[in-house]
Amino acid sequence: MSNELARKLGSTDPRERLDAARHLAEHADAKQIGLIEGALALETVAWVSSALKRALQRAQPMDRAMPGPDRVELSSDQTAQIYSDALATTAKQIIHEIEPILGALRLSAETEMANFEGSDTKRGLERMEALVAGLARLRQAASAPKLEDFALDQCIFAWIAEEVGQKPIGVLRAGPQETVVEGDKGLVCLAFVNGLRNAIDATLALPVEDERYPEITVNWGTTDIDVWVAIVDAGVGFRGSLSRAFEIGSTTKAGHLGMGLATAQQAMTSLDGSVRLIPGDRGVRFEMRWPKAVA
Repeated sequence: MSNELARKLGSTDPRERLDAARHLAEHADAKQIGLIEGALALETVAWVSSALKRALQRAQPMDRAMPGPDRVELSSDQTAQIYSDALATTAKQIIHEIEPILGALRLSAETEMANFEGSDTKRGLERMEALVAGLARLRQAASAPKLEDFALDQCIFAWIAEEVGQKPIGVLRAGPQETVVEGDKGLVCLAFVNGLRNAIDATLALPVEDERYPEITVNWGTTDIDVWVAIVDAGVGFRGSLSRAFEIGSTTKAGHLGMGLATAQQAMTSLDGSVRLIPGDRGVRFEMRWPKAVA
């Protein structure tokens, strides 16, 4: 096994290196510290580096990992991983406990209430069900990425069509065609869809005549080091604190749970990427980036 791990870590294929690094992140011991440190010193791919850092943390003896009895120094990667793991575990437990209770409540209410369809009880249950669905998306966003090649432009076209539907809004698609990238399509979709929904809501909130809403612009592309997607709207703009915008439960919109941006950020964090909100004179630019798998 050690020879096979060493071979994979020295491979020119980042997928092989990532596979070995993830195995070490779950099973590494002190005997493999030298192997991990050597691979980490040469690694240029962000996903692999993050997995190797987690492996090194696992392999190091406690007295070496802890610089003092009262203080533990963690890297930003380690902190993000601990947060993601805690978020996924907590969300899973909450969903497991609440879903059957909600199902039983809905069944009882539908059976026992004559006017259930128009009741506050139904609206309250729907809000709770939306919360559970939001937690499920957060849990998905915190999961380890499953890398694959996919046509980003085709996915964006499909996601836009699904979200816009019959809404009276136009979306200008400004990115290049045949943009094949590597990443976790599910995580990218989670981040993109939440950004697009915010842009749609902000646009529909404008006081316009005859539903003449300004277009939303979606652009995408790649650089030498990363993949990026931008959603630009000319809606009502961002109202609130940018520093708190990505916190769970933070929202300025009535009836919203405030989990969309938190989900988008967590999805990109799982890809070692980032999400930014850039307010303009009118509207907001939502920008998401994740690193290329191959340096």
